[in-house]
Formats: sequence, C-alpha cells, structure tokens
Amino acid sequence: MPIFSSVIFGAVKWAARKGLRGEREDARGDEELPEKKVAARKLEARRTGVRGETYAYWYLRRQGYVFVARNYMPGGAKGEIDLIGYDGKRWCLSRCERAR
Repeated sequence: MPIFSSVIFGAVKWAARKGLRGEREDARGDEELPEKKVAARKLEARRTGVRGETYAYWYLRRQGYVFVARNYMPGGAKGEIDLIGYDGKRWCLSRCERAR
C-alpha cells in the first residue's frame, strides 16, 4: 500500500503544479468587473482548499491512517468535517470552517 500512496501523492503534486483542469483563463488585460474579481478570488480559495485537503489526505495515508469519511456534514452542525480517519489507536478529524 505505501507504493500506491507514493504514486498517487506524486501524481497530486504533479497536477498541483499545472493547476486544476479547465480553470485557467486567457489574460486579455481587460479591466474586470468587481463581481468577476470576487468570483476569481473565491475560485482561487476553493482551489487552494481542495489542494490542501488532498495533500492532507495523502500525507495521512502515507502515515498509515485509514479513512472512514471525507467531507462529512453532521446533521444540525454548521460546516463539515473534511477528513475522518484512524490509525488503529487514535482518530484524526480535520475540520475547516468555510466563510459564507
């Protein structure tokens, strides 16, 4: 299993250098509207969050954690738990508060 994790982690690192597919836009030098700037910032923040969550997932997999759930939304709670895993002795919970 460590070989598989190493290969996937390497693929994620390679893809992160190129950016996520379909998210690059042609730079034309036009002045963007404020709405477009806000949308671009939100897209960049989401891209960073997804990349960070993926790195955390593969890092913990390499450390021997087994994951039970990703992006779990408990009923009645605000936000979500990004990663839930364990290594046999302890549980690992990763939660990120997202601004709305």
